Amino acid sequence: MTCVIAATLAVICLAAPAQQLPANILVPDVYRPAVAAMLRYSPTFRTQCNRLARRPDLQIVITTSLLPGMDRDEAVTRIVRRPNGAMEADVQLGVLGDPVLLLAHEFEHILEQLDGVDLVSMASRSATGVHQVPGSEHYETDRAIAIGRRVADEVTRGRSRSGM
Repeated sequence: MTCVIAATLAVICLAAPAQQLPANILVPDVYRPAVAAMLRYSPTFRTQCNRLARRPDLQIVITTSLLPGMDRDEAVTRIVRRPNGAMEADVQLGVLGDPVLLLAHEFEHILEQLDGVDLVSMASRSATGVHQVPGSEHYETDRAIAIGRRVADEVTRGRSRSGM
């Protein structure tokens, strides 16, 4: 009987969505409703957050982009590696973009860097899923595109099921 109760509690705990972002991710109030929906409805986003939370040497700051020349529906992340090994990621979201899709996409770019993905090397070879954005120093990956879409789909389906 004790094993059954413990197993049931373990399943309930695993199924319960995280309701807060990790402490190392700073989000302005304007994006909090989108993030709350992502945490509630997207297991993929919760997995991303769990991985990012395990890196206390990582600080992620999300802001609305004010970069000149950046499209208002896209995002960009700049990652700085400090001499002590700490990483800082500045995620800038365009004001007209879908924050759900963009946040998941940019978080995946951060995870790619934590995984040691060599964007320059991979972009120089074909069929790697990495390419340099023409006319810029930025790189795009099939992995981040797919994750952004998956999280957006999970949130859309979750909202539909709950009547939101």
